[in-house]
Amino acid sequence: MKKLILSLIVVVFAFASNAQVVVRGVSPAAIANNFAFEWADPAGGDWSCPDFLVPNTFVEAPIMLVDDGTPGVNELYAYQHPLAQESCNPLVNDLTGKIAVFYRGSCQFGTKAYNAQVAGAVGCIIINHTGDAVGMAGGDDGLNVTIPLVMVSEPDGATIVAEMLNGEVVMFMGNKQNLYANDGGSSESDVLNPRYGSIPQAMANNNYTFQAGMQMYNFGSDDNTFSVTASVDGPSGNVYTNTVSAFIASGDTLAIFNGNPTEFSSVSAASWELGNYKLTYSIAIDGQTDESDFDNTYVRDFSITNDVLSLAHVDDATSMLTVNSFPSNAETSYQTCMQVQDLYPSANYAVEGLYFAVNAPDTVLVGEEVLMDVFEWNDAWVDVSGGWAGITFDALDQVGGGLYYPTSNADNGMVIYAPLDQAVPMYDDQRYLVCLSTYNPVISFGYDNTLDYDANYSIYLQPISPLNIDDTWYSGWTGTSALSLGLKMADNLGLEEVSEVSGRAYPNPAANQVMVDVDGEGSAVLIVSDIAGKVAMSNQINLNGGKSTIDISSLDNGVYIFNVTLENGSTSTFSVVKE
Repeated sequence: MKKLILSLIVVVFAFASNAQVVVRGVSPAAIANNFAFEWADPAGGDWSCPDFLVPNTFVEAPIMLVDDGTPGVNELYAYQHPLAQESCNPLVNDLTGKIAVFYRGSCQFGTKAYNAQVAGAVGCIIINHTGDAVGMAGGDDGLNVTIPLVMVSEPDGATIVAEMLNGEVVMFMGNKQNLYANDGGSSESDVLNPRYGSIPQAMANNNYTFQAGMQMYNFGSDDNTFSVTASVDGPSGNVYTNTVSAFIASGDTLAIFNGNPTEFSSVSAASWELGNYKLTYSIAIDGQTDESDFDNTYVRDFSITNDVLSLAHVDDATSMLTVNSFPSNAETSYQTCMQVQDLYPSANYAVEGLYFAVNAPDTVLVGEEVLMDVFEWNDAWVDVSGGWAGITFDALDQVGGGLYYPTSNADNGMVIYAPLDQAVPMYDDQRYLVCLSTYNPVISFGYDNTLDYDANYSIYLQPISPLNIDDTWYSGWTGTSALSLGLKMADNLGLEEVSEVSGRAYPNPAANQVMVDVDGEGSAVLIVSDIAGKVAMSNQINLNGGKSTIDISSLDNGVYIFNVTLENGSTSTFSVVKE
């Protein structure tokens, strides 16, 4: 990890200078958080929208879906929406005093916003039809639009629309600088995550540490002294707390990162135990009450597991990797990867297989092919401070791989496990890319959008989860950079001597009983574990013609990993969905 640590010492921080511009939910509490966005900036010359870079320029109002009376549904995208909610024609509903909500789709952005403005809207939120928010051209009507317009991502838009079904939703969009006298805060993209969302206990107890940090802002009109606390709580209570304090003038910012004058100590523990942890950042104003405290607390979940290494965290309720987003924007091919560079607890530490989720919008997965690849990334180490063009992917040396062919359409959107053809040893400080690929552009892979690694990208100066879309490399999806790809790690098992045999289970999903079918005969040991690695069941079974019926009625609903070990030491591993 030498290169990663050096990049922390010489901080070249690339956070946006307009961090005071936010799009956030005001009420109800379930929606009271910041959303990643793009906005119609009049500086580009094709909009007459208000300039959010001017302090105290904002709108705050209830939101309302538009209706232009067009019949039918837009079926071109995974998230199908009514054509009437695209705002391509004069609206038939009254939006006086409301922020209009509509979908990207069949006409120019400026036309959509102008139609909402004519109907009385005081602002506009456009929901992208696929993936993250993108920049918007004004088109023919952009210079006629005098109300603010922002775009949010497909998953964030779905969250907002779902909350509207429960009652009135109020949103804030604009510049909050000097809106209050006493106001400090940060944003999701300005806060460091732990290096992983989940890490095997063997790796964690191999001197695992990570940096805590955030970019903090004084949004208020008064100068103040602020205290910022980082704390980590686990299964047995608090394992780390550190508070820093600093004076910040109105409109100024403070970088609290390793190597800066104000920094948190490194996060470590005497012993990391299995379970879920929370890293919590809290901002307070000394001697004052923060008048806008929605951006004062940030929580980052991470997990210590038996054998799963991932950017995503394990959901405590399901014991599965969290998957809540399937971004994609491919036309021919799509490859999504996780970068790994670390120190390992033994010389034989290796990747045996991968956990991931695949989504097909038509729910038909059978017949698809997913390529699993492990590459040594041997290009010269170059940081991103000089721009993305300096990062190259020309020396990817494949050291392992496998193919996954879904056997059931019920796997659509579910976390599954697929073994690699052979276990791949991982060597200290070697840079790897572990990738999933498809040549069907409608297929996408799962992400955990509850974790934001943008700050890690800016501090560690390396891509966290790079993408290759249609033969072009990108640094990752904005705001959804936690790829739900879990590496099943094995510790010092003499892997070169263990052979993997084919196996499956049916029916799958199953209710009370499942038939295992393994390429083997006679006595075997079956171990059933959840995705966090916790053993749920262990039995001695007898394979007759390779088959044995297993009673799973005692298991909770969810995804389980079946590991069958034959008397000759051969193993078979496959996933089973209990419903």
